[in-house]
Amino acid sequence: MIALDVSKNWIILPPFRIKAARVAGEELSRCIHLLRKAGDPGFGAPPVMDALGPSPADSVPVVVLHGEEDGKEKNGFVWRAGPDRIEIFGDSSRGLCNGVYDFLKALGFSWPKPGVEETPRADTAQPWVFPLEKTQGLLPSQAIPAQRRMFLSGNRKTRESLIPWAARNQIDALVIPREHRRSLFSRKTGNSGVRWELLRSLADQYALSLELGGWDLSLLVPRRYFLFHRDFFRMEGGKRVKDVNFCPTNPETIRLIRAEAGIFFRSYPEIRVFHLWPDRGNEKNWCACPTCRAFTPAEQNRIAVNTAADVLLEINPQAQLSYYEDSDEPGNIAVRSNMFPCPGLIPAPD
Repeated sequence: MIALDVSKNWIILPPFRIKAARVAGEELSRCIHLLRKAGDPGFGAPPVMDALGPSPADSVPVVVLHGEEDGKEKNGFVWRAGPDRIEIFGDSSRGLCNGVYDFLKALGFSWPKPGVEETPRADTAQPWVFPLEKTQGLLPSQAIPAQRRMFLSGNRKTRESLIPWAARNQIDALVIPREHRRSLFSRKTGNSGVRWELLRSLADQYALSLELGGWDLSLLVPRRYFLFHRDFFRMEGGKRVKDVNFCPTNPETIRLIRAEAGIFFRSYPEIRVFHLWPDRGNEKNWCACPTCRAFTPAEQNRIAVNTAADVLLEINPQAQLSYYEDSDEPGNIAVRSNMFPCPGLIPAPD
């Protein structure tokens, strides 16, 4: 079995032109340094040098990082390790980071929760040598719906340590609930725009994508309209109620959704994936007015999300929108080309 001998004079060669490659290289250097300290606390970290710079001598052991120019819809990687040469390739910045952390996991590193790092134990007989549980790693390139996403709950503050934790655990995107965006960052500031930019900057260092939305579809029909426009809202037992969801077949509701969706999407031109799902736990509680009774709950949901998707296509043709789908009741209304079913989500750690 191949082992990593950290006493060798390793050089790490990431392509600095590729975003997050330098951070990935520095992570490798930091982790090797931790292993070296087990044998000699004074042993330094391996140098991280631009792969496009002067080539080291053939006799020098190297970790070579390769990467494609950025394409955030990709997250695949492949790596292989030998005694004196380790190669890690990613088909994007995120894929390269995934490959680096997959290699470190094969070495024995783990990150069970934010702020906690577990390192492999050194063999007392060979304190410099750390075996790899595998000598190759492969994750084929995947499309957007198959990315690993983590949903950030609004009932907890996002700590800075959560971002590297997500990256190290090969999570590709953070889904930010729209209504809780202002309280995401733990730094004390009254400017939510500053907090958002801090979060974006930190995520960008690890090539993590930020996505907006969640169980936020009802935010496109604000409840403040109920007093004077009850027909915007769903009917139940012959009465209009504003508790969850709304009446998606009312032409005025459609116009309101278009207007609110336009404001929302234009506010975040940098976002490439949005999520709009019905109220949580009430995905099937839709309208029972005479017009809506002709449609199933799933079809009513599609009518509403299709309206928002049309607006997104006009504003940002490169963006996509996920929608809630009940596999037992998909409905007969086709969805727009820029939509995909709600993906599985990884909850944020406590």
